[in-house]
Amino acid sequence: MGLRYRLRQLWSNLTAGPLSDPARREVGAALAPAETALFDRFSPADQWHSYRVLCDLRRAGYNDADLWAAALLHDVGKTRWPLSAWDRTVIVVGAVLFPGRVERWGQGTAEGWRRPFVVRAQHPAWGAEMAIAAGSRPVVVELIRRHQDKPPAEDALADLLRALQWADDQN
Repeated sequence: MGLRYRLRQLWSNLTAGPLSDPARREVGAALAPAETALFDRFSPADQWHSYRVLCDLRRAGYNDADLWAAALLHDVGKTRWPLSAWDRTVIVVGAVLFPGRVERWGQGTAEGWRRPFVVRAQHPAWGAEMAIAAGSRPVVVELIRRHQDKPPAEDALADLLRALQWADDQN
């Protein structure tokens, strides 16, 4: 990702307000009540991010309820250990300067200076656990769990996973 993209992302994180009423209605229509409670754990910036992922998928013609729910909840595992704008900056800089080490730093517990890297690495698994507890459908859970994985050559979820990753990368 380029510097312009990252600066826009940082600005969005710092200035985000609550979702608009129409956006809230769309979220409520796409998620079950327990899933909406998970979505509500996000910061306003993360709610907007997830909502924009959903909107990009819809504009691209995707009309799959599981994909829509996964778009809204794919980063919910980050709510277990919320990240500040500074944490997010550390992750980006670390990935650029020390790409080989970031993966190692993401292992273990979310404590100390490694916490942002652990959250980055482990939030898909945490989010899948949270989605299971909320009663999400199996496809939604798998899309959340795998949203940072390299897309498989082909399996039942390959097309949906690639679509989710594409939309997430746009935002």
